[in-house]
Amino acid sequence: MTDDTGSTRILGTLRTTNGLGVVRMQERYDTGIEDLWSALTDPERLARWFGEVEGDLRVGGEYRLRIPGAIEATGRVDACQPPRRLLVRTFDADARPGQPEETVTEATLTPDGDGTILVVEERGLPTPLLPAYGAGVQIHLENLAAHLTGLPRGDDEQRWTALLPAYESRAVALNGASAFGEPDRAALLACLERQRAGVRAIVAGMPEEHWHTSVVPSGWTPAGLVAHLGGAERHWTCGVVLDDDPGHPFDEDGDDEPYDPDAPFVIDWPSAKVLAYYRDQAAATDRMLARTALDAAPRGWHGGPGTSQLGTVRDVVLHLIEETATHSGHLEIARELLDGKTRLAGR
Repeated sequence: MTDDTGSTRILGTLRTTNGLGVVRMQERYDTGIEDLWSALTDPERLARWFGEVEGDLRVGGEYRLRIPGAIEATGRVDACQPPRRLLVRTFDADARPGQPEETVTEATLTPDGDGTILVVEERGLPTPLLPAYGAGVQIHLENLAAHLTGLPRGDDEQRWTALLPAYESRAVALNGASAFGEPDRAALLACLERQRAGVRAIVAGMPEEHWHTSVVPSGWTPAGLVAHLGGAERHWTCGVVLDDDPGHPFDEDGDDEPYDPDAPFVIDWPSAKVLAYYRDQAAATDRMLARTALDAAPRGWHGGPGTSQLGTVRDVVLHLIEETATHSGHLEIARELLDGKTRLAGR
């Protein structure tokens, strides 16, 4: 690459074709076309910067793709013209809510002096998620650059968080004031973040002993309630939307009582750990929502099969807003009773 990956330089453009999204990337690499072709097609090299690929990589052949933490899918080689053009089709039978079961990726290589220009297009994408795909594809190209120059890969999650706002701006510029048929997305996510910010403001500067003091007959403490809000974000995103809940976090240390949903919200974690946990879970929710269409149906259950369920991811976001706002009010009452502070949430 010709720029540092820590920059805000954007490699991609977004567009729609026949109702589906397309991400297009272009970058120049300081290496010959044969070397770049090898990095794109040699399974051993692909594993170093992209993912694990194995199978029949000839035209018409099928292969398996695994990108840790992202996707496990099958694919088919539809066209292969070494060292200039590669066209593959990816099939994800277990796609996350709102994500496509089939996409097409085309790479074209063109010599440019002592370097090579690579153009990558990924097609068949859900339009509400184009910003997330834009950030993701750019990260792949940046990891390819690191591989070609012998540098270590960066932190994908941090880079994705840094790139996403720029691609969201491109989506808005392309589609007007709304993001591809989800005019309420920005307002809903902003509302959720305002409620979280209110929670953080209410407990800011509170003495440590007050974090673990209950002022209500039910016995919950501010520490327990903030930790519960983090657990709620984890449950509704990992457990309900993705059906991939790794388990309740409050017994991760091995010395806490197993989680009891009917018990008062109490935890002996120090306040710094509680706040860090809440911030981490909120950030994980934001990353999931950026990759998930609001109209998609959740894959998991709240309360088990047969119970009343939320119908869409949008409903999950509305529930998180409601729950966060409710407990924010509880925390305001607790703070006033503990030390007399009021109106800390800015409402």
